[in-house]
Amino acid sequence: MSYFLLILFSLLFGRSSDIHREMKTSQLVVVTTSQWNSINGKMTSYQWKNNRWQAVFTDIPIVTGRNGLAWGKGLHDDKLNRGKLKKEGDGKAPAGIFYLSGLFGYKDISSKMNSLKVDQNTFCVDDVKSAFYNQIVKSDTVKKDWDSAETMRMKSDVYKFGIFVDYNVKPAVPGKGSCIFMHIWSKNNAPTAGCTAMTEESILRLINFLDKSKNPVLVQIPESEYPRMKQLYKLP
Repeated sequence: MSYFLLILFSLLFGRSSDIHREMKTSQLVVVTTSQWNSINGKMTSYQWKNNRWQAVFTDIPIVTGRNGLAWGKGLHDDKLNRGKLKKEGDGKAPAGIFYLSGLFGYKDISSKMNSLKVDQNTFCVDDVKSAFYNQIVKSDTVKKDWDSAETMRMKSDVYKFGIFVDYNVKPAVPGKGSCIFMHIWSKNNAPTAGCTAMTEESILRLINFLDKSKNPVLVQIPESEYPRMKQLYKLP
């Protein structure tokens, strides 16, 4: 990276941040695609050890939204959110930096993360008019105020094991997108409506790696954006 670009980044975004210290994370999951509109990509996990990021597993095949990626509401500087932005129903997975806050599945999951066992009454609300927008709810315990929600107990194995991505949270802004997860892909290599998906073997490997005490973080961007994000957040 040229000296001129480093000065430009500094002017646009201020000083660089150390993602390990400032986001208090010791685990990174990095997902990259070749272009903004690419469906296929790869995933690498890192653990903070001996004062540096060390790869744990690398280049795991993944798929993203059917229309690729778009910048979304996360932990990264809002100034990065330029061009096409993530919105409800756009078929794009969010690009940026996000906490991985827990797990879900059709049965109890033994792991180092908090987990939720889902059933036929478990839904993720994507109705922008609902007070429960972008929340997981039990339809038998709350008063329904939505016309649209995603069932979390699919007839398929897509949500057999999954990971919650803290996208558009605290607070959730209606219309910026909802119900973003990492889960098992359907049919081989098929894209999603906006999540990041992989084989069952890969999601189990990722689940086994994650540890809530290490505040795991997802960094998800096209390869062209990685050098800039690496500079800004001291990524591996």
